[in-house]
Amino acid sequence: MSERSVSNELDRDIGLIGAISLGVGTMIAAGIFVLSGLAVSNVGAAAIISFLLAGVVAGFTALAYAEFSALYPESGGGYAYVANVFDSDLTYIVGWSIILGYPASAAFYLASFASWFRRFIYPALNIPAAIPYWSFGVFILGLLVAVNLKGTEETGMFQIVVTGLKVALIALFLFGGLQAFDPSVVQASFAENLSQFTEIGVTTTLVFITFFGFEAIATNAEEIERPGRNIPRAIFISMGVVSVVYALVVLVIVIAINDTNGFLPFLVQQVGELSGVEAATQYVADNGEVSMAYAAQYYLGNIGFYVIIVGALLSMISAANATILAGSRVKLAMSRRGHLPSVFGDLSDRFNTPYASVLLTGGLILFYILVFSVLFGTPPGSEGGSTPLGIHLGLHSIAHFADFMLLAGLIFVNIALIQSRRKQPDLDRGFEVPLVPWIPIVAIVANLILVTQVEFKALLIGLIAEAIGIVFWFGWMRRNRGDDYEQAAPTIAARSQVADRERDEQLLVPIARSENVEQLMRTALDIARDRDAELLVMSAVTVPEQTPFSRADQFIDDEEEIVNEAMALADDTDVPVHGLVRVGHDPEETILHTIDQHDCDGVLMGWGGAGRRRGNVDIGSTVDEVVRNANVDVFVERVGPSTGDDVDSILVPTAGGQHAELAAEVAGAIARTEDATCTIVTVVGDGDKERASAQDALDSAVVAAGESNVETKVLESDDVVDRILREAEEHDITIVGATKDSRLRQIVFGTIPEEIGRRAGNITIMTKRRTGRTARLAGSVRQWVSGD
Repeated sequence: MSERSVSNELDRDIGLIGAISLGVGTMIAAGIFVLSGLAVSNVGAAAIISFLLAGVVAGFTALAYAEFSALYPESGGGYAYVANVFDSDLTYIVGWSIILGYPASAAFYLASFASWFRRFIYPALNIPAAIPYWSFGVFILGLLVAVNLKGTEETGMFQIVVTGLKVALIALFLFGGLQAFDPSVVQASFAENLSQFTEIGVTTTLVFITFFGFEAIATNAEEIERPGRNIPRAIFISMGVVSVVYALVVLVIVIAINDTNGFLPFLVQQVGELSGVEAATQYVADNGEVSMAYAAQYYLGNIGFYVIIVGALLSMISAANATILAGSRVKLAMSRRGHLPSVFGDLSDRFNTPYASVLLTGGLILFYILVFSVLFGTPPGSEGGSTPLGIHLGLHSIAHFADFMLLAGLIFVNIALIQSRRKQPDLDRGFEVPLVPWIPIVAIVANLILVTQVEFKALLIGLIAEAIGIVFWFGWMRRNRGDDYEQAAPTIAARSQVADRERDEQLLVPIARSENVEQLMRTALDIARDRDAELLVMSAVTVPEQTPFSRADQFIDDEEEIVNEAMALADDTDVPVHGLVRVGHDPEETILHTIDQHDCDGVLMGWGGAGRRRGNVDIGSTVDEVVRNANVDVFVERVGPSTGDDVDSILVPTAGGQHAELAAEVAGAIARTEDATCTIVTVVGDGDKERASAQDALDSAVVAAGESNVETKVLESDDVVDRILREAEEHDITIVGATKDSRLRQIVFGTIPEEIGRRAGNITIMTKRRTGRTARLAGSVRQWVSGD
């Protein structure tokens, strides 16, 4: 009897490069396009110091995130880390701070989008000024909420491409601006502002939001390969890259706004109502958020200018979308632990996404935009104006408010790290912060210093928001929470791993439906016996991109039943078999990653034979992707037709080639196990030359079939498929190899094998030998991107 073991795994489909792109992509957004200019307008070239200080302070807390994300790779970010360490009301306060801070960040991105859209797109498209500028930000918010409700997928490769485009745009800007680099201008700006310690501190707090992208990496910890290794690297590589980029952007803006003979006269011409260079200087001081845009126009011309504008707008949208996703996940995690009403943990029946959490996040973003930008803000480019109670907020204030709320959460994450080391000093953490508790203490002090630099209006609003949260908790939630709330999903630290390999070769068998178990396992066991291989039976739980993997636990039991049912069929055999349930966003990628990560040598998949419906492991589009990209021998069995308990006759059509030889090998394996006859046939037309070639193909297939009962036939017909189908009526199983001229983009096995697979009345198995250099290269690239 074979040993049986089942494990549950998350599909880790984001590698080191993808994780870095998450961090860089989130950090290079509204921060670089808006806050760079604001920072320079505050403290000139000393803004570089503010950015570097913000990066250092963020780096101390990022260390804690790196350790926790490797230990608890689950949804919820900082809230989840604190909740895993403390069982107290402290956890709720942290969650409340973060669920208000994330929407504030998204509101900052969308308010920045609306401001840039009003200043630069309105004139270009002749949009009437009567249309409220903020309406476009609200419109984009509606689209993003709809996207997150639907749960459209965003792959790691897409994120890499988008981030690459952002970096290319910034490189274009720097290429134009650094050609005018003047060290004396930068030195003078430093000397003028270096002693403004208070302003540098305030600016450091203002720009801190730009480095919160490390949270995006930690939030996706469930999906990152080798989290203990890749998450820390991704966090600090991305922060290092962004720090350098921000410093260079600041230099270009400083050079521009101090260019009294070039840029400032140019700005006078562009803005129109400015009367001279002094007015232009004051305009930059009052409207620093658009300095980068005008600098891009000055250095790159109108074409470069609009390229930067469009890139900036897309970056703001992308960052807002990522923040909505992260914010809704924290609310979901809080609901699971009873810190928010249970409705925020409910999933949509149609899209399997946390609809209430997404809608609440969108509602908070809308509220922030209306309060900070509309009610208490001023239109872009205006010189102040009246607001209720004379209170003026705007982009500065919303960024400071977001920083205050998020900094509060970061402080408690560092406290949790110290407590975690005390409670479980011997726990295998994957990555460990050095010099604990001193590093977390430095992070706590640094974050507290930044909190004291938050502008007073934003600080007051933040304290009021925290008070509301406390009242909400003690006045309603705590009274209605009860003791039977749903606990958070188990973390990866509590999950077992697949048992060690017992044999050199391993065959992966993905199974999606219980009704296919017996048929696929029968074939898999025959192949495994012949190859002296072991089996890895896998079932995949697929969830949308916007749904955290931990929510898939409700489906894992059903999938484990399928895996156990399959494994039970091997009990009376000598074939070792292991079971695996993986959770992923995409079934084909989940299978491909399993092949790579478990070093499988072959994969046997089921195929329905018709249609290309998505969502299951054993059907058309998934099969296509695996056959096209897997660097292993692939066997695809048409599920459905049944031959009963006995297999007496196997048909192997061949025209030669490595795929056909693999088909003959499988046929021989099944024939020896089932004591069946293997009939190898080839179809020819007229001509002696064609018959000679056909005989060579038959001879090669006979050798591949090995020591089994083999017969050969040469069939004559001009219609190859029709003749094979008529012959197949006399056999229990048909096994056919992929054709050498297969058009991979259309039909992955080739026209003849797929036609036979669709139309044959018996069980049909299609085979494809691992394809050598191209597939090996694809596998190597995938492993490199995964950080292996």
